[in-house]
Amino acid sequence: MHLSYSHNLALLNSSTARGMIKSKAYQSMWPMELRDDADSKAMWWNEFGGGVYASSAAGQVTGFRAGHMESGWQGALIIDDPVKPDDAYSETVRDGVNNRFNETIKSRLAIETTPMIVIMQRIHYHDLSGYLLRGGSGEKWHHLNLPVLIDNSQGYSEQYPDNTHAMPIDHGLPDGWLWPFKHNESHRVSLFSHRRTAEAQYMQNPRRFNAEGALWTEDMIAAARSLNISETLSRTVIAIDPQATNSAESDETGIVAASAYGMGERKQYSADGDYSGKYSPNGWATRAMDAYQQHDADAIVIETNQGGDMAEETLRNAGFRDRIIRVHASKGKFARAEPISALYAQGRVAHRGNLYQLENQQMEYVPTTAKKSPDRLDALVWAMTELSGQTPGAIFF
Repeated sequence: MHLSYSHNLALLNSSTARGMIKSKAYQSMWPMELRDDADSKAMWWNEFGGGVYASSAAGQVTGFRAGHMESGWQGALIIDDPVKPDDAYSETVRDGVNNRFNETIKSRLAIETTPMIVIMQRIHYHDLSGYLLRGGSGEKWHHLNLPVLIDNSQGYSEQYPDNTHAMPIDHGLPDGWLWPFKHNESHRVSLFSHRRTAEAQYMQNPRRFNAEGALWTEDMIAAARSLNISETLSRTVIAIDPQATNSAESDETGIVAASAYGMGERKQYSADGDYSGKYSPNGWATRAMDAYQQHDADAIVIETNQGGDMAEETLRNAGFRDRIIRVHASKGKFARAEPISALYAQGRVAHRGNLYQLENQQMEYVPTTAKKSPDRLDALVWAMTELSGQTPGAIFF
């Protein structure tokens, strides 16, 4: 049984397979006749009882079965692109496909051991692949994952921690472009120019954006990227969320440049640069100082919770002689981040330049379910809090 979101695509694949079986080359090795009473694109059978039934995933599947009730190889249920990209962003359509898998399609197996094969590009966090890999159907699934850029530096569980029902298949491919003839370094900018398409369809790892309780949505970030600043620049700061340790397991040090414009209710803000990364203490101090010079900032804001004295000393030892504003997290992360989210909701924050990873952290951050401290987001919140005059417990030096 072969199913797809498109009835015509399912028919084309079925017709192609039927044509191969009828070819002289195939018949010379495995001679067989197709039955006259079942020889169409939608349904064809050979004289031995094997064949194909092709339909759309939303079409007629009751009354037909995938496989045979016998031991050994006895067929398969193949689902090829169960939902088209545009429909995958509709919660109604998406849930309909996922529910239909459990309620109707899965019941079409002749026996429980009939293989099920899902072939699809990732489109949305909650598409059928995501649903199955996170346990939506109850089974464990073998998962062959082929992003456009192969990166073997992280293990499967690190890259896909939510895929609790996945048994990864080792593709054995080297780092680099999956198929250089199709996509290579000359295509990088165009491939990754659109976040949603790049992470889902190209990298096969759609993010969970717009989740219930998220402080930043895709619409809010899109509005920030298109906002034009109309007020006059008043000040610029560099904010640092330093890491207390420096090892391969350490999180990144968040370093973000931000600015304020105008006064009062007309005041606007901008995130101007993200320089976060894994650095040694001297490395992040040097990077922050470079950003300070580049953006002509008037201060560096640094959190004191993660070894504030040591962090300030690190900056001074690296040669920084200007103003340092030490801030202490006397409130919880949600309490600090919520007012900054409100500035975005009011359309008062602009995003400038390449803030791709910072924006991902913003849209992924759901306070009630967050498992770790988002470093880039922390630095942004400290910068915006300082610029908006809401810094809790700020100490000036």
